[in-house]
Amino acid sequence: MKSDTNGRYFLKKQMRTNNKGFTLIEMLVVIAMIGLLSAVVLVALGPSRNKAKDTRIISDIQQIRSVAETRYNPTTNTYAITAVTACNADSGSTDINTALKDIDTNNGSACTINLTANSNGYAVSAKTASGNNYCVDSTGKVASSTAAAGICP
Repeated sequence: MKSDTNGRYFLKKQMRTNNKGFTLIEMLVVIAMIGLLSAVVLVALGPSRNKAKDTRIISDIQQIRSVAETRYNPTTNTYAITAVTACNADSGSTDINTALKDIDTNNGSACTINLTANSNGYAVSAKTASGNNYCVDSTGKVASSTAAAGICP
């Protein structure tokens, strides 16, 4: 504290010379850069997500194939599975029904699956998230095509 010529005391105003914070402009620039980088990352992840969904759908179709093969009766040469055309249909097997629901979840709830079964064989095909169809059948054929679901080319 200092006193003036009349003996009154006053506080000396001190100028702040070293600012230790960020300015509003600096903060806005940093936020904009973070937003731009996150947008680029999200755009780059889109195809990876579809590939992951496609892989999951193909895995589910292979699971259905495995279950169908375990339900083959060599004595009568028949498959004990029920044909379905919708992912919410009952195939008579809990394992197949679980795989069908997972396919429905991963291909955008636009489930186009065809599990055709008769006494001599079966074929399973489903639309993947990328738009192609994946098909397997009892003869061992595995195919990916743009043909309609249910057709193994």
